[in-house]
Order: sequence, then structure tokens, then C-alpha cells
Amino acid sequence: MLHYQEWGAGDPLIALHPLALESSAFGGLAKDLAGQGLRTLAVDLPGFGRSLAPDEPLTPKVLAAPVLELARSLETPPLILGFSLGGRVALEAALEDPTAFRGIVLVAPYLPWRHRRRFLDTARAIRPEWSEYLPLERAWPLLKRVADALEAMPALEDDWLARACVRVIYYSSCPATREAFLSASRELALDPAYGPDGLWTRLQGLSLPTAFVWAGRDRLIPRDHQAGVRETLPQAHMVEIPCSGHFVNAGHHRCFERAMAGAVERVVADAARGGKSPGDRAPVLAPCRAGENGAPPSSDPENDGTVAHEGEGAA
Repeated sequence: MLHYQEWGAGDPLIALHPLALESSAFGGLAKDLAGQGLRTLAVDLPGFGRSLAPDEPLTPKVLAAPVLELARSLETPPLILGFSLGGRVALEAALEDPTAFRGIVLVAPYLPWRHRRRFLDTARAIRPEWSEYLPLERAWPLLKRVADALEAMPALEDDWLARACVRVIYYSSCPATREAFLSASRELALDPAYGPDGLWTRLQGLSLPTAFVWAGRDRLIPRDHQAGVRETLPQAHMVEIPCSGHFVNAGHHRCFERAMAGAVERVVADAARGGKSPGDRAPVLAPCRAGENGAPPSSDPENDGTVAHEGEGAA
């Protein structure tokens, strides 16, 4: 059953989290999107957070299946936003059934490596059941105390993404979560780049209004992916955040959130024009907003407008 948290009111947007994280990572972004009249449905992908994993390898197609069911169950086709692993899953859902969505935003998405594929073939040796040989559950009380102490640091008070990253410290004490991490990691490594099932081949057929957001200091996503996407989808918006990395951005977390919200706004505008593109688009550099004054979104979980849902839109 698919669990998701909901913020805001208005047209729906489904948000998909990075590998090992869960839906709470989008709490800050959701406040920006609520200001655009959007309702964010942040999903726990199968095997993560409160969503149980199916008894099969966690390929992008398997992870995307319940997301598609959720999208089809909504009153109007939603936007979909995916971050890292979530970006790959969002692409799979949009390519599988583009009529289920009205636009897509991909934030530092994982895409199959186009070169050095032989190195990735070693991932075939990974066995998700290895998670049983790491008895971290005994360390749960200590891991929880460490994570709570880090999450309570003033620097992370309003950084929802960083706080979600910190919680991975004790999420790792769950054998099922460790197994899901290994399974999803293995399938991402083996994800084909070209051919009938290859993502780079299929990417040429993406017809939805699209925006990509890239982090200028990202050390996880190969830099040539940005150039490859621009060649494949010249009509897509390209936004780069020079001051941000892949996950924890310290004083630049609002730069990241506002750049994501700006990319969503661009896709909404394209969708309102019927998805028509003016042609090739030049990349855009997002401004650094570190040190700007202004009240950030509330991080109080008791007063943040969150609504949790269990099982809607998924079998």
C-alpha cells in the first residue's frame, strides 16, 4: 500500500523522494508550492518510509506502478516531480502513460550511465538479502539518539531535506529498509541506457512539458547527463543551481527549494499553453538566496498542514 503526505490545496502535484529518504523531505518545498496554488502529495516509494515493498526487484517500472495508480485516481492529471531516484521513477511513470500527467519536473535525476557500462555490470553480484547480515537493529536506540541530536541542530531547523537525510541513520536499522535500498540500488545500476528498454532511447519520446533542475556542486550525478539531456530534449527547461549539491546544502537549502518551485512554475505555464514549446531553450542559472531575509516555512510537525494517507491509489 502506498503511503503519502499531503500539503496545500489546489491542483495536485505528486513528489517522489531520493533513494533511502521518504516523503517528509518535501515539507519545505510543499510550502512554496502551496503559494502557487498546488497540492503536494509526497509519496513514500515502495520499500521506503511507510510503504511496503513488493516481493520482486525494485526496478523503476515496479516503483512507478503504484505511482501511476495514484495519478489515475486523482480528480485531474497531476504534475509529477522526482528527485534523484524519484526522478528516474517519475520518468518511468511519464513514459509509461503520459496521459496520466500534465507535466514533469526532474531534480538531479538518476539516469543510466552512457559510458563505462562494464563497471556497472558488477552490480549483478549484489544480493538484497545481504541486508540480513547487518544486525543494525540492535543499535537502533543509539542510532535514534544520534539522529535526533543532529536533527535538533539549529542549522537544520528549516532544512526539511537535510533532516530527512539525517533520519536515514536510524532508518538503516530496519532490515526491510536495508533490503529495499540494496534492491533499488542494484536495479538502478543495471538500468539499460540504450535499446528498446533503454532510458536514453525512450527519453526522446517524452512529450510532456518538462523541466530539469541540476545542482552545480553535485558529486553524485555525472555532469555529462545535463549535456546529454539538453541534446535529447532541447525544448525542456534547464535550471542549474550553482551553489547547491545533491542532498545537504546547509545555508543554501532555500536556494534549492526555490529553484525547484520555479521549475514547477515554468512547467505549469507550459501546460496552460497546451504544452506547446517555443523551441530550444537556453539553460537558466538560479540565483543564490543564502542570507536572504524572510520567514522560512514552519518546521513544526504539529502545525505544518500535513495530511497523511495510507493506501489511496495503490493496491
